[in-house]
Amino acid sequence: MKLETHKDERGVIKDLMVGKNFSVTYITFKKGAVRANHYHKQTTQMDYIVSGKVKCYTNNGSPAFTMAAGVGAFHKTNEAHAYKALTNAEMISVCVGKRIGKNYSKDTYKLAIPLI
Repeated sequence: MKLETHKDERGVIKDLMVGKNFSVTYITFKKGAVRANHYHKQTTQMDYIVSGKVKCYTNNGSPAFTMAAGVGAFHKTNEAHAYKALTNAEMISVCVGKRIGKNYSKDTYKLAIPLI
């Protein structure tokens, strides 16, 4: 199976492993890049910072917080989330549910009003 890779001015999103209902994805951020500003109806997402620093925003009532190497975040279904890179950064994202591999867009809902 060919794994998905996407590259743009913000960095790279590369699937490392895709199973029946999960994926492990490597994501890079260039300083200042904003990613996500979306939610998933049928997928939980766990993110772990490998290097660098990003600020995490959600709609779960918690204030935005800075994530550095070794820090993770868990996003339940229907929880909007967004990241802004404070430095160049690398993240591993594990998704369980429908939003995996080629099905990325089938359970990714962009926010009408972005968190960032």
